[in-house]
This record gives sequence, structure tokens and C-alpha cells, in this order.
Amino acid sequence: MRGGGTDGPRRRRVVRATVAASCLLVAASIPFDLVPWLRGPAPYPPEWQWAFRSGGPDRPLVAAALVAFLLLGLLGASGTGRARRRPEAASRLLVVGAVLLGWTFQIALLVREPGSPLLTLLSRTRSRSFTSYHAVAVSDDARDPLRFLRRHADLLPAQARSARHAATHPPGPVLFYRAALAACGASPSLTEALLQAAGVPEREFPPPDTRPARAAALLGALVLGLLGAATAWPVFRLAEALGAARLPAARLSVLWALLPGPALMTPQIDQALALPVAAATALLARAAIESRPRRSAFLAALAGLLGGVSVFTSYGAAAFLAIGGVAALSAAAGRPAPTGTNAWRRPAMLALGATAVSAALACGGPALLGHEPLRAAATALSIHRGVYTEPRSYPLWLAFNPLDLAVFLGLPIAFTALLRLGAPPAGEPARLRRFRTSLGVGVGLLFLLGVTRGEVGRIWIPLMPLLLVAALAGGEDEPDRSEAVFHGLLLAVLTLAIGAYWDV
Repeated sequence: MRGGGTDGPRRRRVVRATVAASCLLVAASIPFDLVPWLRGPAPYPPEWQWAFRSGGPDRPLVAAALVAFLLLGLLGASGTGRARRRPEAASRLLVVGAVLLGWTFQIALLVREPGSPLLTLLSRTRSRSFTSYHAVAVSDDARDPLRFLRRHADLLPAQARSARHAATHPPGPVLFYRAALAACGASPSLTEALLQAAGVPEREFPPPDTRPARAAALLGALVLGLLGAATAWPVFRLAEALGAARLPAARLSVLWALLPGPALMTPQIDQALALPVAAATALLARAAIESRPRRSAFLAALAGLLGGVSVFTSYGAAAFLAIGGVAALSAAAGRPAPTGTNAWRRPAMLALGATAVSAALACGGPALLGHEPLRAAATALSIHRGVYTEPRSYPLWLAFNPLDLAVFLGLPIAFTALLRLGAPPAGEPARLRRFRTSLGVGVGLLFLLGVTRGEVGRIWIPLMPLLLVAALAGGEDEPDRSEAVFHGLLLAVLTLAIGAYWDV
């Protein structure tokens, strides 16, 4: 949390104490619901408010606290002499540990629910109100995936009444669960292993809720959580591309596992969507600083490939990809252009190439199979506007969306991001400063557009890896071990408090 040239140790201590006091006061208020508007302005419908669990969790979150402690241990170990002597090996271990412990942390937090964590994952996936993709995937509408793709645009109006999440998204999430169902249907041993682990009784269930269908719900939920945890890797790579050294970049990957939104919103497509969005941004950032033209074009094409996967999963991903892509390319704007070219030409060509690949994969490929992507998108977005946007107040969410994002991003990360936006640390790479400024402008514009009103703590999870890097990445040793442990401890306290007393 180092500031500019006049920012001495005393000011840093004051800032750190202020951030810690604010976060701990919020965490202490959560069990008693002292500030209900932290959860949002009003219950749904039409506005939104996260529900309060007045009795607290069914069981203490001891396992989750232990996993959080292990993550903090990783941060502490990152500053040892052995880690500093072998930063490459140490950073790999930190990232792998962040993925595995982050995935475990998500599951351990579900102990707060009445059933076992795996049974909770299964139940949430099968619920039409929590996420309706699985319900559509096991229905007759999706029995033939190719036919479902061709009829997708026509099916959306009926789904708007019974499966609103599926009705406002591309066909990707439904096909994801259809693939999980195919895997479980082809492997009875996989089906039984999953159901036994969740404690599902050994009996047959009537269609469409067969044993393979229930196992597919759990398999899909576990994969989504793992993909969300695996976002630790592009967080690491993005920080490196913006000038962070290996160990500080790896510390950010560990902090990703402790952020409230990604840890608590399981199993959600938004959680898994963070991986391709963050990876596409990291690849574009690396492409923009790569000196070899062919390598640069290859990285941009990979970014476009991930962008296409993202847009086939969520229409809103287009906005996240645009914000991340512009920020990544602006980070390289100050670099000398190759001989004989204008300074703007290469970033513009990279952006154009990545966008073309993205559009071809998200729209062109499915269209060749009979899908009508433009008509489906227009119908789905119209449903979203009628159900979630127009009934809610624009001025109200202009105030509450930033609060919701700050809470689920993690208040210490949000505070630090704002401080650094106003007073960048001395000696930080110029490309990181440009990235942060561009990202701040993009997120600000997204707030002003008002297309998302409520549930930003879930829907904007794909932006959180970028915001984490912008907030804490810095110079050669930024964040150092002390700062990483400081933020990690506050994040752990906040995540555990929200997990215990809010229904998310």
C-alpha cells in the first residue's frame, strides 16, 4: 500500500490502520445486521437484497477457517529466504496451492447449509431459482443438443417463465450441463461415486431426475468451482505482464482464493467465467509487449478463442472482455512502436484480430450448426431487460452497485484500489498505472450504463481478477509478504462473516 514520493512509513501505517478498522467494523456488524443496507436496498422483487441468516450457520465454519489459515500460511511462506532464492519454483507452488486450497475453501464454506457441502452443491444446481441451466439440460428440450442449439432462440420466451437464468444466457451453460450428463450416463461408476460422496440414497429416481442427472448436477457444480479457483493462474500471469515480479504476482493468486465473491458464489457460471475473461486479458497484455510478431499474433488469437468461449457462456462477458482488453492494450501504449509503424497500429491490430476470432467462435461456429445467435441474443437481452433491469431503479443502483462490488470484491481490495487510483505508488511500472486508469474508467462507465441493477457481487465476478491486480500489483516487491498477509487476513475475516450470516 505504498503511495507516492511524499508517502512515508507514517502515512502508510495510518492508511493501513484505517482500512483494517473499517473492514473489521463491517465484519463485526454482519452477525447482528447492524447495517442492513450493506445487503442491498430492498428484498426481491423488484429490487435486490442478500438474505440475512438470523440464526447464523447450521454448523461453525471451522473447516473453512482452517483452509483460510493455510492460505495465509502460503502468503507467509512466500517471504522466506528459500522462496526468495528460488522464486520460479516457489511461485508455481503458490499458484497450485491457491487453486487447490481455493477450491477446498469454496466447499468448506458450504458447511453453513443444513446438508453436506456436496449435497448442497447438488441441490443448488438442480434448483430452478438458484440456477436453471441443469433443469433445462435434463429436459426434453435439450435431449438432442444439436436440435436444442437450432431451436434455442424459439425456446427462450417459454424459459422466461420457468428457467430465467437459462432464458437470459447463450446456450453454453445448458450444453455444459448436458456434457456432464453425457459423462455420467456413459460411466455408471462415476455416477455412483459422485452420489455416494453426496449421500444420495441408493434408489432410482423418475425421469428427468435420474441418478445420472443428479450426478451430473454435482459434477457440473464441482467443475465450475474448480474453474473459478483456477483463475488464480491468469491472475498471476496478468500481474507478471504488467510488471510484477514472480513472487508478488503469485501472492495475488493466493489472495484471489480469499475474495468473498468467488469463494461464496458457488456453483455459479459467473464464478467460472472469471477464468476465460482474466486469461484473455492476460494474453492480450502479453501480446502487446511481445517483440516477436508471430508470437504476439498467436497470443492475441488465443485471447480471442477464450473470448468466444466467454460470450457463448454469457452475453455480459462481451462488456467484461472489452473493459479488460482495452485496459490490457492501453498498458502497452507507451512502449516504442516497431520500426516503420505508428504507435497505435499494433494494439489496434491485436484488438481487431482477437475480436474477430472471438466473434467467429461465439457466433459463426454455432451459426454453421443452425443456431441463430443474433436473434437469440436479442430475445435473451430483451427478457433480461424486462425482468431485471426496467423494474429496478437506476438512481438507486447507481449508489448500491459500487457498494455491492466493494463488499464482494473485498473491502480492503476496494479501498486500496481507490487509494492507488488517486495516488499511484512511487516506482510502479507505467504500464500498470495505465492499466489501472483504463480499468477504472471502464468500470465507471459500466456503472453509469445501469445495465446491471443488483447482484453485482455475483454478476461482476469476472472483473474481480482484473481489479485485484490493479489494486495490489506494484513494483519489484509489491505486494510484499507483510502487505499480502494484511489483506489476506482481512479478506478471510470478511468472507467468513458473510458466509456465516448471509444467504448468497
